[in-house]
Amino acid sequence: MSSRRQRSYSRDRSRSPEHDRSRGRSRSRSLDVPIPAGASPISESDYFLRSDEFRVWLKDEKHKYFDELSSDKARKYFRKFVKAWNRGKLPKSLYSGDISQPASSQTGYKWSFTSKTSRADNDALRAAREEVGAATYHRSSRSESGPSAASASGRIQGPTLPSQSDITLAREAADESHVAERDYERKRKRKEDKERLEEVVGPKEVGREGMLEKKRAKRETDRAFREKGDDGLDMDDSTLMGGGDSFRERIARRDAARQRFEKRGGATDEKVAAARERADAIRQKEKTTMDMFMQMAKEKFG
Repeated sequence: MSSRRQRSYSRDRSRSPEHDRSRGRSRSRSLDVPIPAGASPISESDYFLRSDEFRVWLKDEKHKYFDELSSDKARKYFRKFVKAWNRGKLPKSLYSGDISQPASSQTGYKWSFTSKTSRADNDALRAAREEVGAATYHRSSRSESGPSAASASGRIQGPTLPSQSDITLAREAADESHVAERDYERKRKRKEDKERLEEVVGPKEVGREGMLEKKRAKRETDRAFREKGDDGLDMDDSTLMGGGDSFRERIARRDAARQRFEKRGGATDEKVAAARERADAIRQKEKTTMDMFMQMAKEKFG
């Protein structure tokens, strides 16, 4: 039994190198699949360089828009895109760079002006995108991607239309700026009002200086009271007995104030009566209208 197991083990060992070589050749053949249009293999570091092809692949193959994906989801789908690219399973138009599609078809957001643009406007927009891309992305893309960018088709990535999230962020930033500006204007106006008030009445004493000023004023008042002596208030007999012109003047002022109060009370009563009359008239008008509606409904519906 042991000799049979040893012979089987020796046959497996004699067969294993050739078997491994055949597996290696099949693996190398799967890795050497020719890519259409003479394109070069890509890697995950070509995320920005191949963003246009990636957007088209997402829309056509996965029925998704790049602007609606999160960063993690976009990276996950790009890894699948890299595998399909290197296996030559993508449409030839993606390898050759012939993906001239309008930017509006690469986003789920619908712009109101897209249906009004002409062919000349689209050509001008494409030319502007190429100029901006040449000035901003071409040099950085070559330095980051190395040989892969050097062997690419030379097409330059340009700016795309803003997504819905970009528009929302811009609107929120504008609202925050407006609120900050309004708060600043309110604080500035309050400060100017305070400065004008201090110019009129002078600055208010605070802290130790304010306390000392209050104590000085109290000492001056006490000193003036003590200097009058112990004789009390200086009043003549007419004032003490209720006579004099000042007493009669106070009586006259009291009577005048009473008359003014009575006049105001009468005017108030008149206003209340007028308001009641208006309210009664409105209620009577509403009652008449409702009676008319009830009569019409009774005649129509029985």
